[in-house]
Amino acid sequence: MNSLSSETHRPVQGATRPTANLAKPSEPTATVASQLSELTEETGSLRSQARYIAETSTELHQRASFEDWQYRVNQRGRLAPKTLLEELADLGFAWRDVARMIGVSVPAVQKWRRAGGVTGENRRRLASILALCDVVTERYMVQDVASWFEMPISSLAPITPVDLYTEGQHDLVLEHASGHSDSEQILTAYDPDWRDRFRSAFEVYRDVDGEMSIRPKDA
Repeated sequence: MNSLSSETHRPVQGATRPTANLAKPSEPTATVASQLSELTEETGSLRSQARYIAETSTELHQRASFEDWQYRVNQRGRLAPKTLLEELADLGFAWRDVARMIGVSVPAVQKWRRAGGVTGENRRRLASILALCDVVTERYMVQDVASWFEMPISSLAPITPVDLYTEGQHDLVLEHASGHSDSEQILTAYDPDWRDRFRSAFEVYRDVDGEMSIRPKDA
């Protein structure tokens, strides 16, 4: 009886407690939906920050460009008006464009060259044109600056830097020269309705002989 009893109560090799084989609960993992939501929120925040940085840096750059131009105006203004006119002529500017940009007649400009008599205000205007030419050529590497002023900003409209300057949009001339804005952005800032104003009634097409021709759009 004793041997049977001891055999009965002998512990079985390898036996473990009932809870030993239970796996520990795993840490909760993020679902695909929550990951996407998190990614969307993060990238949206990055876009907002990038937009703010772009807007702020654009404003700062334009302000700095204006101050740089004005400093150069004061430096150029030390020259005699006749010297300023001679330098504009040497750059290749037509007197009609100089007159337009200053806001006077061509005979008035020609008279200044012969006899002087330039007012202080017009002297600063002459210096302003030359100072802007300095910025455009030195900072933005524009060659033959007088020709550049006469060149249309886009093939879609006959607006030139001379037009921008004449209308007092000096900042757009600098923006165009810098290349930070494309031609359509410049034109829209100058005239939001430019597309309607300069919409052509004609179109270019390839004729049956293979040559390019022009015809009315409603033909």
